[in-house]
Amino acid sequence: MPVTLSYGDKIKKIKAEGCVHVYAVDSGKEVLAEAQEQALVRLQAVVTLPGFRQGKVPLAMIKEQFPSMVRDEALDILAKAALPEIIKAESAAPVVTPLMTNVKYDAAKTAYFEVQLECSPKLEPKNYEKIKAVRRVKKIADAEVEKYINQLREYNAYLKPVENAPIAGNHFVVVDYETWENGEKVADGDVKGEIVDMSAPQTVAGLAEKLLGAKKGDVVEFDSEFGGRKLKFKARVQDVKEKVVPAIDEAFLGQAGVKTAEELRDNVRKLLERGETERTEKDLLSQIEDHLIKHNPMSLPPTLVKEESKELMEVLRRRMQGDENFSEEAFAERVTPIAERNLRLTYLLHNIARKEKIEVTDADVDAELQKALARLASEEEKKKARELFDRRKDYIRASIVENKTMDFIKSKAEIKEETK
Repeated sequence: MPVTLSYGDKIKKIKAEGCVHVYAVDSGKEVLAEAQEQALVRLQAVVTLPGFRQGKVPLAMIKEQFPSMVRDEALDILAKAALPEIIKAESAAPVVTPLMTNVKYDAAKTAYFEVQLECSPKLEPKNYEKIKAVRRVKKIADAEVEKYINQLREYNAYLKPVENAPIAGNHFVVVDYETWENGEKVADGDVKGEIVDMSAPQTVAGLAEKLLGAKKGDVVEFDSEFGGRKLKFKARVQDVKEKVVPAIDEAFLGQAGVKTAEELRDNVRKLLERGETERTEKDLLSQIEDHLIKHNPMSLPPTLVKEESKELMEVLRRRMQGDENFSEEAFAERVTPIAERNLRLTYLLHNIARKEKIEVTDADVDAELQKALARLASEEEKKKARELFDRRKDYIRASIVENKTMDFIKSKAEIKEETK
């Protein structure tokens, strides 16, 4: 049961910066005495001393022998009793656990402490109708379709052995080589089955030049610097191959799941158009978001910014796992502005939804669930998806509200179409 204490005018607001509000609480002698009395009664239920059963230790002995416990319990009672009055005065619930700071405690006189509250920003959303934006449409050219198909052909290329032909600049050569230094073989210097692309730069300088004109079975020797050391290499040609890029024939079309080259081009064009449409709509959405943020400035709860930044950094860390160039310090400054943008948009969209009475129904949530289930094959996967939806129902509802609100804003926007 919450404790009620009569603070009267002993609670005063001493600071307000953005979403952070600080209240000073000075209990006074009478309120402190009441809190101490309640603290002693609470402690009596848990404190044990030799010669006394639990719950029967005299209050005077608890006060004398456990002063720090009495202090902590009394402060807890004082803070919890003050919090409802502070929240009522602020007309807003804290978004994170309130923080008690600057505690000064005199058991015979008064207890002073400050309560720091972080609340959601108070804002009246504006300028979200008739937003001017540009939908930058790009037409897919024939050359882009051909380029994509050629890339697809290159991806499906393979190496074919070349018989009795001297090595040329377009060949791929399989070599074994030994490494020597000052007339002695280098430990771990033997390499087996290295594939040398004659048209690309080599790890060992001079290797490609020496291989030109050689044939399968030939041995070539040459000197080169490697790692700051002067070394001799002996390379034996094990195989000579050439790259074969498949033609757009029946086999290639069959692999692509089409019957004709024209059908392939149509499918590629649709694929490229879908990708371009996604980029166009993402750019349009970004313009609308920029407008909303610019015309609705707000302060943010600093703890929420830190928590959002931490979550973004964790996602980034997972994506870049194994990347030795990843530095958390280097990305920290870039993550915080993204976290702030996300929070500003969240607050804005939910306030606009409240103002425009945009709501989410159970049917909306079920429709999202059905879309997720349609992408799954097994009953086990579907069962897990239903459990996840049930656990994250509030989050899913919030996401649907944001999506519906953005659709509403886009429907009211003045969108001009331009062709790139």
